[in-house]
Amino acid sequence: MQDTTTGAADRGQIRLDVARGQTIRLSQPAKTIFVADPAIADIQTPSNDAAFIFGKKPGRTSFFALDDNQQAIAEYEVVVTQPIKDLREMLRNEVGDYAIQVSYTPNGAVLSGTVPSADVAESAKSITAQFLGQGAIITNKLRVAGALQVNLQVRVAEVARNAAKEFGFNLNATAETGGFRFGLVNGRTAVGPTGQLVRSPTGAGSAFVGFSAGGTNISAVLDALAAEGLVSILAEPNLTAVSGEPASFLAGGEFPIPVAQGLDRFSVEFKRFGVSLEFIPTVLAGEMISVRVKPEVSDISSHGQVQINGFTIPALATRRADTVVELASGQSFAIGGLIRKGFSTNISAFPWLGDIPVLGALFRSSNFQKDETELVIIVTPYIVRPAISATRVQAPTDRVAPPSDVDRVLLNRVGSPPPGRQAPKAKVTRPLQDGFILE
Repeated sequence: MQDTTTGAADRGQIRLDVARGQTIRLSQPAKTIFVADPAIADIQTPSNDAAFIFGKKPGRTSFFALDDNQQAIAEYEVVVTQPIKDLREMLRNEVGDYAIQVSYTPNGAVLSGTVPSADVAESAKSITAQFLGQGAIITNKLRVAGALQVNLQVRVAEVARNAAKEFGFNLNATAETGGFRFGLVNGRTAVGPTGQLVRSPTGAGSAFVGFSAGGTNISAVLDALAAEGLVSILAEPNLTAVSGEPASFLAGGEFPIPVAQGLDRFSVEFKRFGVSLEFIPTVLAGEMISVRVKPEVSDISSHGQVQINGFTIPALATRRADTVVELASGQSFAIGGLIRKGFSTNISAFPWLGDIPVLGALFRSSNFQKDETELVIIVTPYIVRPAISATRVQAPTDRVAPPSDVDRVLLNRVGSPPPGRQAPKAKVTRPLQDGFILE
């Protein structure tokens, strides 16, 4: 950029970026053309009425052009700075597309604008210092805005259904004649050593019949079972995190795992199980929220367990999901399709005898097991801000306290309102969220 004023000599200011240059046209031929500090800017003179000046490093110097009488034809102040576009592009790539303004000074630069956190402001200052080089003075006027917070409500709903059927015929027959004994046993042990009946280990109902005469003993037990179960599990973790920061939640427990250390020594490590959640929310423009969410549901299972040095280490039945979605505050998305189905059928029979038509049923037992599980995860993020007054926030202890002797003995109450606090009426609506107010 060139700005001249009228007079005996052309005067003004020339602003250059490092490694950039421009051509200066003189009003008349010059005998001498030079710059005061060639380390900051240098020139090339293709003719006596034109000069090409280019920047070498940030700083200020002067450009002069003299005629035959050593009178000044042109006097310019030359200001050389780093390329501001390159610095802005670097800041955008390294710290994010925030409203950061950069203006150069003779000895450095000034940063201004608004960023979401102090870490971003410090990163912008550090990158600017590296870009300008050693000795540059950086004035940091960046303002840190309060970071937005995101509350994530998650509902983990699981329904498990199982059915079992069992039908078995258990036969125990012994006979003795002379010095010979022979017998036939099929199925489980049904009669104890003192003659008492032994219940089925699966909890099946049993019908017993027996015959005894001399050295002959015959007993038969019929086991039959038809069982069906339904289990419903619901977990509702509720988390709040600053935009861009991770948060996690676990509702469950930990079980010990022995770890060999050598020389018959063991240490114990703990493995987590239950309903866990990890998420990272990022608030975008227009109050849109990008959420990376990783829910996981795990249970201790005997299927797959191992035995090591006398220790039984259970397995984990785990279902997890990892996804990134973008939605507005208050909108919901569901993770479904986490369905697990399985069945098993076991038939045990006495060889050959179990294959006899009709009568072979007396030498066979069958067991059928069916399991079905369906899991649905519903996630709803909200942009929230802290409550202004603590009186707007209620805790469970605000509504219950230990009962007095009169309440417990005469009125059969297990709790009472805390002293000095009025119990909420049935129709009073609770605040939207404990500790936070939804936008």
